[in-house]
Amino acid sequence: MAEQKKVSRTWLYAAWIGAGLVVAAYFALWRYAAGEIEMAVRQWVDDQRQAGLIVEHGPVTREGFPFFLRIRIDAPKIAAPGTYAWTAERLNLDALPYDLNRIIFSPSGAQTIAAPDIGEWRLSAEDMRASIAQDRARGWAFSMNVDNARASNASGVAARLSRLVFDFAPDTEDLNALTLSLVSEGFAVDQAGGETIDIQKLETALAITETAMLLVGDPAAWSGAGGVVKLYGLNAEANGAEISVHGEVGLDILSRPDGRLNARIAKPVGLAPLISMSGALAPDEADAAAAGLALAAMAQGGAIDAPIEMRDGAASVAGVKIADLPAVARPSPPID
Repeated sequence: MAEQKKVSRTWLYAAWIGAGLVVAAYFALWRYAAGEIEMAVRQWVDDQRQAGLIVEHGPVTREGFPFFLRIRIDAPKIAAPGTYAWTAERLNLDALPYDLNRIIFSPSGAQTIAAPDIGEWRLSAEDMRASIAQDRARGWAFSMNVDNARASNASGVAARLSRLVFDFAPDTEDLNALTLSLVSEGFAVDQAGGETIDIQKLETALAITETAMLLVGDPAAWSGAGGVVKLYGLNAEANGAEISVHGEVGLDILSRPDGRLNARIAKPVGLAPLISMSGALAPDEADAAAAGLALAAMAQGGAIDAPIEMRDGAASVAGVKIADLPAVARPSPPID
């Protein structure tokens, strides 16, 4: 009987050693990436505090190995005295350890947001995440996704949102312009008096030109540089009304919105609570505007095909005033 050749175990040992080296290298990369994000967080906190913001948080920990990298920040709080305040139970920063060009922010648990104009709101969401990414063509890109969110305030007003997709980035053809696209579904507001505002669908895409002048903080300077908002399209279904709008809006010499938007409005009766809630008109004026739009729609066969004219501090369509347009104010410094 021939003698069997003895199998060498050298290759088996080499495979295990190689796998161990790969794991060790990945762990080292993971730890390095986690350290880089933690350092960036600490630097951001220091920068914002030096700029006058209040930034507080609890423990900062690392999670997710080996599948992804997560920096967990407990009890974050960001506030500008006299302007706004935001708190959450937890904020997660997620990234791939081998690609830190895209960071995903996802708050979890109950959140609160407060500002003088809106009061204090408590909100939560089944899923809420935002990301900021480096982009070769545009420099950067911001996006946000929200699913099944709810919010309420002390006055008994409650809001809910089924879905939101939001994208914001420089224009690929003009880096001095910012583009925005938004899709919203199932947004509703239940007011304390029992009235419900229901925006079943909202889709819009627009661009803001001459954005470098926005950093000056002076609307007149932005307008003087030729800044406009190009509304490529806005389609909405709200309280039974159907709206489609596109056009351009700028500012007049008094920094009031000025322009002409092509519009189609069907079943406009439901617009009264929307106009009233937005503060564009007083409640009685909003009812009168909705009635005037209903008559105009009847005269045109059920839908209004007419431009929305923004002139001299007011917006009107088919001869019906639908909004007062105050001047766009310069940002005020924080109140101590």
